Amino acid sequence: MVLVVLGHSRGLPDYLVTLIFSFHVPLFFFISGFLIKPGKLDVAIFRNAKKVLRTLAIPYFLFFLLAFLYWLATRNIGAKALLSAGQTWYLPIVGLFTGLESDLFVDPPLWFFPCLIMTAITYHASRKFLTLTMATCLFAVLAFVITLFWKESPYRLPLSLDSMWVALSFYAVGQYVREKDFFSNIKPGYLFLVFIIAAALLVYATGFNGKVDFANMHFGRLPALYMLTALLGIIATFAISALFPVSKISAWISKNTLTIFPVHFIFLSLIRGVMVSLHAIPSDYAYGAEWSLVSSALSILFCVPLVVFLRRLPISTARNPS
Repeated sequence: MVLVVLGHSRGLPDYLVTLIFSFHVPLFFFISGFLIKPGKLDVAIFRNAKKVLRTLAIPYFLFFLLAFLYWLATRNIGAKALLSAGQTWYLPIVGLFTGLESDLFVDPPLWFFPCLIMTAITYHASRKFLTLTMATCLFAVLAFVITLFWKESPYRLPLSLDSMWVALSFYAVGQYVREKDFFSNIKPGYLFLVFIIAAALLVYATGFNGKVDFANMHFGRLPALYMLTALLGIIATFAISALFPVSKISAWISKNTLTIFPVHFIFLSLIRGVMVSLHAIPSDYAYGAEWSLVSSALSILFCVPLVVFLRRLPISTARNPS
């Protein structure tokens, strides 16, 4: 979650943004698959779909409404006035139904919700007919073929019905790693070695493939490397995280990712806007790494009162659908 926020902040060096984007979204799908609870796959398809929709669709609509209202209130202020020129007030509503990042310009990270919904439902349904190994291999091969031969086009399928097939591979690998219980018996020294090797290979491969953008189905200069770099990033993150004890901060962030994910983009924009309005920074401010770190930390901190408020509502936006 921290990597996602940093990747969307201004000022982070380009090479770090490229590195983060190479695996941060696949990592989210991996974690979602990894967190599938034992026995959940035995639930009826319709019952599972209903639960996934209740867990993710309601927050999706709620956070879209929040982003839409924020956009309406600020679209004629500062630099946004130029970007919003000629746009009707109801134009963003299109994005609510297509679920595409390009249409969800009021809050681009919201595209993740429909993609995760379709991924979770499809994987669960597939496991009624496929074994763990069959599903993992099938979705991995399918994703590799799609990333290899996908041609960028202005036409996309709504609700991530195209990118979902790539997301499924990481989701399936996450469940495979959980069921096979990888990493649990590896000694700390070996885990650190795994991290060093995976991170080094990740940096090397990312240098060849360049910037990727999962949301828009852009898999880099050498798409054949996309799956590899994403898996290396997942392995590196998984290995290094196993070496650190759980803290209250990390536990809170992980518990509230479904709140932080959609609103951090708004808070990053709000922080910039307030600082410019107060003349604390000029409109042409040269954002650097310091700004990236501070604004990212503040955007996560601002989620604390929001989480408290949302927990008082009769719905929950803080739980993983698995």
